Amino acid sequence: MSGPVYCILSGGAVHCVPVAAFSHTSEETLDKLARSPHISLAPALAHTLPPLSPASLAIKRKNLLYTLNNPSLSDLESDVSRAMLTDGKLRAGLAHVENGIFHQKNLASAGLANVDASRIIDIGTRFSGDADDEYTAATLAILHDYSTHAVYLPQYSVDLKENLDSDYTQIKTLLTKIFPAWNGPIAIKQLTGGITNMLLSCCHEESQQTLLMRVYGQGTNLIIDRNREFVSHLVLNSLELAPAVHARFANGLIYGYLPGRSLHPSELSDTRFFPLIAQQLGNWHNSINCEYIEDGVTTIRKYSASLKTQAQARLEIKHKHANGEAKERPKKSVNNIWDLIEEWIQIVPPNEALAGVFDENSALQTVTQENVRDVVMQEFKWLKKTLRLETKSPVVVSHCDLLSGNIIIPSPEKCAEKCLSGKLPRLEENPIQFIDYEYMLPAPRAFDIANHFAEWQGFDCNRGAIPEPSSTNPVMVSWCKGYLNDAEASRDQVDGLIDEIACYYGMPGFYWGIWAMIQSELSTIDFNYAEYGKLRLEEYWLWKKLFLSLRTSSQDE
Repeated sequence: MSGPVYCILSGGAVHCVPVAAFSHTSEETLDKLARSPHISLAPALAHTLPPLSPASLAIKRKNLLYTLNNPSLSDLESDVSRAMLTDGKLRAGLAHVENGIFHQKNLASAGLANVDASRIIDIGTRFSGDADDEYTAATLAILHDYSTHAVYLPQYSVDLKENLDSDYTQIKTLLTKIFPAWNGPIAIKQLTGGITNMLLSCCHEESQQTLLMRVYGQGTNLIIDRNREFVSHLVLNSLELAPAVHARFANGLIYGYLPGRSLHPSELSDTRFFPLIAQQLGNWHNSINCEYIEDGVTTIRKYSASLKTQAQARLEIKHKHANGEAKERPKKSVNNIWDLIEEWIQIVPPNEALAGVFDENSALQTVTQENVRDVVMQEFKWLKKTLRLETKSPVVVSHCDLLSGNIIIPSPEKCAEKCLSGKLPRLEENPIQFIDYEYMLPAPRAFDIANHFAEWQGFDCNRGAIPEPSSTNPVMVSWCKGYLNDAEASRDQVDGLIDEIACYYGMPGFYWGIWAMIQSELSTIDFNYAEYGKLRLEEYWLWKKLFLSLRTSSQDE
């Protein structure tokens, strides 16, 4: 599989421009690739991903693998079927390369026509010696016009075990090729994870520049759409809501480092922090254009499909089910939070813990492992219909995982300064940053807010820490004023938002409860996902009982 590209954000749209478009060589193995030039694609650097099969993945329940129907299964299922539904041509974002020579007219067709054409060198001209500097300058000048861009190397993967055994030799080589100025020692520190999933701090000792590298483990993309995560990161960076993403490879990302620290669950209710968190989340919901992300995801998927079409003659991936038969099934797009939950229910393992918690709370029927999926789907349909009838919460691009560890502060003192006298700072002065965009999707804003409040309880599920969604709760009132970015917001505005949020207070427990039950069969992490899933689903049932009680009381009045 070949085809490294620049992913460039222009006018809100993501364009996949082949690296060959900027190269003065027609050789398949390019000498210059780069965001910063001089990336070598020598075989010593390349680690081509082998065809994956259930047996090769380090997950517990391997026969669950091919029941998943998520578009993120790029490593396992071909996207060719999706692409064949079109006319077979990629959108304009994929520029054409003829015999390895790139022409100015192709750059315009890629949606980059506003670049000053006088600065674009005829890449078809053969340079030699010092002329390479002119080529390099021209490439960087073009990319400079598009501050949000990243190199995408879909055929290269990082071997975690190999790097741990070799003092990160492969990773250091990759970094020096992407960032040629990083000559000399590079200090790499493991921040989180093990050989299945790892976050690394990469510091160039001479310049003291620091980047982060996230290396995903096998199986982690089964319920996470990595294409959507990548595009979301690009769009957020263009809005100055996320650090730069420098490169994407087959099983990870290289992106900018945000100085500061993450919060502890107990700090989410701290008056120094929560008004700023609320203001920043409101800023997210008002600033991010859903169409930009959806368009970018479509572009990346089509690009991936084109690569797989090229490789189809050499590579065949068959889906082995429990009965041993090969079977293909079309994939359904996941376009919002409702689609995702429905898909999770279709593949959630019907284990004893799941059946037990629904049986304890369902008054209509006995729930067993044989019928639990049907019961869960019925419950989901009731929840979805009820929430849509009860409140018209605007659909926004949502973080969907705003727990304490995904909120970065520069320092407690700086945050405290911004909230002096109960006043909100200007948006551009808000020091709070959100990280980790794996679960970003369009969702009702009330879900994203309620989900954040649910995270106040931490992984210990201390439900008493979750703020009561009531207009008599001063913490909730203050938080909502921060979200509205108006310390003088009217009572009607605040009360309306609180009522909207209260309707969605049960959905996070349902969402993460189903997620945890899936993880209980997939993850090798030493964590009792089934028990955690049970606790989160109980959280949902407690909300439902209160909700029905309040609705009955209201109808009786």
